[in-house]
Amino acid sequence: MHAGRLVVVCGAGLSMASPSSLPSAARVAETCFDSYRLKIDPACDVAMRYDLEKFAEHFAAQNTLKSIFIEELVPWKTFVRPSNPGHAAVADFLVTRTAVASLSANYDFLIEQYALSNGFDFLSSLDGEEATVRNHSHSPLLKFHGCATRDRPSTVWTKSQLDDPVISERITKSKTWMAANLRQKDLLVVGFWTDWDYLNAVLDDVVGGLAPLSVTVVDMADEGTLETKAPALWALAHSPQVTFTHVQESGADVLDELRKAFSRNYLSQMLNAGRQTFEDASGVACQPEWLEGPDFGSEDLYALRRDAEGVPAGEPALRATPGPSEILGTFHLILRQSGAIATPQGYDLNGRTIRVVNGAMKVLSQLKSRFVEAPAVVATDIVVAPGSTDLPMPANVVRPGIAGNFMRPAPLAEWFNFEGARQELGV
Repeated sequence: MHAGRLVVVCGAGLSMASPSSLPSAARVAETCFDSYRLKIDPACDVAMRYDLEKFAEHFAAQNTLKSIFIEELVPWKTFVRPSNPGHAAVADFLVTRTAVASLSANYDFLIEQYALSNGFDFLSSLDGEEATVRNHSHSPLLKFHGCATRDRPSTVWTKSQLDDPVISERITKSKTWMAANLRQKDLLVVGFWTDWDYLNAVLDDVVGGLAPLSVTVVDMADEGTLETKAPALWALAHSPQVTFTHVQESGADVLDELRKAFSRNYLSQMLNAGRQTFEDASGVACQPEWLEGPDFGSEDLYALRRDAEGVPAGEPALRATPGPSEILGTFHLILRQSGAIATPQGYDLNGRTIRVVNGAMKVLSQLKSRFVEAPAVVATDIVVAPGSTDLPMPANVVRPGIAGNFMRPAPLAEWFNFEGARQELGV
């Protein structure tokens, strides 16, 4: 990730994890077939009930794939579910550019949904040209099989569609973009291996020329099953120059674990940025545990990264590494040396809860006004903004709300800059 080489390849296995729990291909096939047999053709060959590609090809042969199968039979509403921790991790990596790109075979909108829920203007890409445009604002999410919310009629369900001019052109543009941007990267393949031969063939076609340095496959299946289902992809992963790893775990769990490690590393960098200043000023050597990022859940760590960026809840964390954080890290170390206990909101010290927000190059009163947050955000007694300047300013015109009003923002804590917090807390 720090070398700028991570590419995440996502398949259906990612979205089947809770709480998304999207249906498998087999379940989609059964749902489509049962609906068609009940409403339209009771004599339909029951063998197609368990073969989604064969069933889709039945409609392609009648030139009704788009009008009947895609528009009427595919259970699109089952794709509308909450994002799971794996989707959250991919969205986070793309927004912060800790992944170069993500290639997704999934039609669902769950990666984009997570990014949007955190206030980031995120758009997926359907081909290489769109990926080039998106790269100006975030690392691209290239959905080379199509998207449930963008040009749904051109989603790919069967091999014969690969001759469709629109789909064929998209795959060609995607291959050109990947060849130019994704060669010799590290591929993290999450839940991709599938029973659909043509989908494996499409993936092999688009990534076959990338000459990856490593391939890490996260899939619950054993290696024999993976090789049988997708021999060409298996061969790519076992090329002479490729380091191969197979992790038999849930893709969502592995991505969440990776995100936690990334966030803890980020926070450790922030703490270490203040080490020299703290030791010079205090004459106290830092204990190793003071320099470690806390071991909380990924969403709690994400909130702490936002605070380390000086970003309120409802806005996204954007940085892969900390920005100006010397004085911020120093204050964290002062609290830790004073016996403050790390919490998901910040710290507890002598019965008072403390949140630490990066105030570098900010006016304290203006920063405070930006942090009027939704009621769901846990309030603290004190917010400290190291690096901020405490200038005399008019009172904040945003009122904290009225008791009983469910629309009110969270109560505003007392805000202090570096010196003011040291005096207030006696540290």
